[in-house]
Amino acid sequence: MAIIKLIFRKMLNNRWLTGSLFLGLIITVSLVSSIPTYTSSVLQKLLIRELEDHQVKKNQYPGEFSFSDSFAQAIVKNPAEALSKVEQIKETNINNVGLPILADVNLIGTTPLRTMYEDEERRGQSQNAAKLLMITGLEKHITISDGTYPSDKTTDGVVEVLVSETALVKRSMVLGTKFIIGNENHKFTVMPVGTFQPKSEENPYWALLPQSFSDDFIVNEKWFKNELVKNHEEILGIGRFSTAFDYQQITSEHFPALLSLSNKMKSQIASVKKATLLFNFPISTILKSYDTKGKQMTTMLWSLNVPVLIMLAIYLYMISRLIIERQLNEIAVFTSRGASRFQILGIYFIEIAILGALALLIGPIIGLQLCKLLGASNGFLEFIQRSALPVKISAKAYLYALLAVLASIVMIMIPVYRASGQSIVSHKQQIARDVGKVPWYSIVFEFAVLGIAIYGLVSFNRSQKFLQSLDVESSDIMIDPELFFMPALFIIGLGLVALRIYPLILKLIYKIGEKFWPVSLYSTFLQVSRSTKQYQFLMLFLVMTIGMGVFSASAARTINTNLEEQLLYKNGSEVRMLLRWESSRPLSSGYMPPSPSGPEGGGGDSNGAGLAEVEPVVYTEPPFDPIQKLKHVEHAAKVFKKNSVSVTTPSGKSIHYPTLMAIEPKAFGETAWFKPSLLPHHWYQYLNLIAKEPSAVLVSKKAAESLDLKQGDYITMQWAGSDYGEFVVYGIIDYWPSFNPLAKVDDSKSEGALIVANLPYVQNMLGLEPYEVWLKLKPDTTRAEFYQEVKDAKIPVTVMNDVNPQITDLKNGALLLGLNGTMTLGFLISLLISFIGFLLYWVLTIKSRTLQYGIYRAMGIPMPKLVGILVSEQLLTSGFACILGIIVGGITSQLYVPLFKLSLNVRDLMPPFTVISNASDEAKIYIFAAAMLILGSAILIGFLRKIKIHQAIKLGED
Repeated sequence: MAIIKLIFRKMLNNRWLTGSLFLGLIITVSLVSSIPTYTSSVLQKLLIRELEDHQVKKNQYPGEFSFSDSFAQAIVKNPAEALSKVEQIKETNINNVGLPILADVNLIGTTPLRTMYEDEERRGQSQNAAKLLMITGLEKHITISDGTYPSDKTTDGVVEVLVSETALVKRSMVLGTKFIIGNENHKFTVMPVGTFQPKSEENPYWALLPQSFSDDFIVNEKWFKNELVKNHEEILGIGRFSTAFDYQQITSEHFPALLSLSNKMKSQIASVKKATLLFNFPISTILKSYDTKGKQMTTMLWSLNVPVLIMLAIYLYMISRLIIERQLNEIAVFTSRGASRFQILGIYFIEIAILGALALLIGPIIGLQLCKLLGASNGFLEFIQRSALPVKISAKAYLYALLAVLASIVMIMIPVYRASGQSIVSHKQQIARDVGKVPWYSIVFEFAVLGIAIYGLVSFNRSQKFLQSLDVESSDIMIDPELFFMPALFIIGLGLVALRIYPLILKLIYKIGEKFWPVSLYSTFLQVSRSTKQYQFLMLFLVMTIGMGVFSASAARTINTNLEEQLLYKNGSEVRMLLRWESSRPLSSGYMPPSPSGPEGGGGDSNGAGLAEVEPVVYTEPPFDPIQKLKHVEHAAKVFKKNSVSVTTPSGKSIHYPTLMAIEPKAFGETAWFKPSLLPHHWYQYLNLIAKEPSAVLVSKKAAESLDLKQGDYITMQWAGSDYGEFVVYGIIDYWPSFNPLAKVDDSKSEGALIVANLPYVQNMLGLEPYEVWLKLKPDTTRAEFYQEVKDAKIPVTVMNDVNPQITDLKNGALLLGLNGTMTLGFLISLLISFIGFLLYWVLTIKSRTLQYGIYRAMGIPMPKLVGILVSEQLLTSGFACILGIIVGGITSQLYVPLFKLSLNVRDLMPPFTVISNASDEAKIYIFAAAMLILGSAILIGFLRKIKIHQAIKLGED
């Protein structure tokens, strides 16, 4: 008890340092515990969305788990016993999954039985074989549309059955008609007594039942079990056992049970009977891919958080070292009174363990709130209103939190262990020996860290060239975690090396103006150049914070923008539509144009065979004015595309794989999306070229090389079933909206080729064929309003390709959610601990230099000049560290951000990958850092003014 009182007294005496240590522990635990919480939350949200899409697109309930098994006597010796055991096995395993069950149904049927009318006069009429079915829970999910529900007992030898309204028609019967059903050994007289309708067709219960059951006779569940199963087990046939899980409640904790469910069921049933199982579990393939994605995302999040965790480790070490330095006298007293090192370590361990236990309780709860912050991120330091993530603290989060606490305790105990073996005398002697000395191993470590980062950069650049030569697909590559770890090492290494050189530069400046500096600058240069160790931790904090902030902003902006531009470029415009064209083609529903493949699609005949005689088709163009008059449409353009066009030059050279894009230049330029920097001149100038001459065309570089074309050359074009047209080359282009010059046309080595021509000229010379409609919508137009307007205007749309939902899906994807959120959170946490370290360091510095400031005041230096000394020191330390962080971050961005190209498919990178830095992103970093420094300086100046410096010089002080 005495030790506990001692520990609490120590904590109160050093409450500021203890509080700072506790805050560091809470931040560490919160950050670490948020990783599994955030990963599971993001993946759960994306999983649920994918399952919902699966249900809409395939009209199949994704939470269904069903299997069919045969109980025919040829396979099972005791069908009734086997059926009972299979039902028990199913119920046990389903309940062990732990997911809410929306519906559960077992459909057990007999083998197909011969069926005929009981009335002898009608027995000659043919009837399809039928089964007697038992469907569990049916009575709760139906409404009797006619008649009654079947009885559970046989009445006068007649079995009452339920039939669907479809069966009444197929069997030409009415309720009350009797049938004899069975085989030689088992015969039943059945009579339909009712028909039914589902209470709610949207209930998952009905998704579990096959459509084929509607032709059979449904008997009462009790009668089936009590009579048929017990006395006629020989005619049992196939059973279908189905469950509808509530997939909205699925979390990563359910993955193992769900993925192993089929194998468990199969092995357990095989121990009872010969297994003839057929499974239907659509969610399993989706879960397998998400299990892999979860591991990849966890790795990425850890990699993103490594720099912050390093800073937190340094912070905890720094705070614990400050605590020990202030308590060296106490440690010396303990030692002089006979306390062993183990006892001293025990006292500090209990103190840290108390703080760690509190952090363990509070940290995961704060981590939960951090996950909500991450879920709202839309870019680096950008937040939007988005549906909340389904966050929940899991057991794994507490496990991670516990590991973080244990690791933090070890980090904090290191300086305690080093100090516990020294007396105060030996400690002072050690300090005297170390003045002005720099341990050789620290210099080696600093250059080693920088060397490892540079080696990683060289290796990545070499890998990039190798992968490009192999043309590896993006599906085979994920963002390498080292792409986040290596820049952090580079920033730390370069920062340490720069901070090692910085005092030498200050000493040089000090020497140059030694005789001319005013007292404030003289004191500042002297203090900063001689106190390298004292400032190093703080300056390293700031360099890492600003440097990683600049790199994170550039990396996030680059990845976000490149992926978004890739979608815009591929689509060509915001919205692309195909309209229904009437034609002379003998189709009942009119012409259905092909889906927009774009010039990158290739397709068609690439060897010229498609130019054989084809019967011409006459098309009727749908009206274009209604589209232009839509109030939400800002611009609209007609874009005709034709793949596998035959292009011939006067010299006889020809190719048969290019894509023709025919446009109206002015409308196309107003509507299409294109990045002007992709071409040597603004792309409007190319549009102006072909606008002046109807027969003018723009030719892609690949096509020009294949045909040996240059500006002013003539070419002839046609496609299967069209006339010939003569065109003149006005320009050669590398890129064009929706055109991928790297896409291969077919299995040959031919790559994408494009011819851009004037649409009116093409229609006059080669013929009128269906074209696409590209749209640019007015700003702030919601998609719901636009879609409704198109519907109300009765625009005959057959295919619509809208890029906006694709961009939304991209930003809501696991990659960008994790990237943007974690980078933002890492920067904010780094800024917070830097601010705390900044305040703590300067408060302690001012307290330790109170005597020095008192001497300055006694010498006649006024308070404003003392404030000037303090501000000058901050500028030469914190200010320089911020500037260094900006420089280091900029260098790191230029060197390492281009490496993210490794993780994206080279053939999909249209437009080509570029490093993008936005001034607004960096401005946010500078504003945050400046606010931190200004606020910290204001607090320190106020603190300095409150110190009664005139009392520092008293009789007896030295």
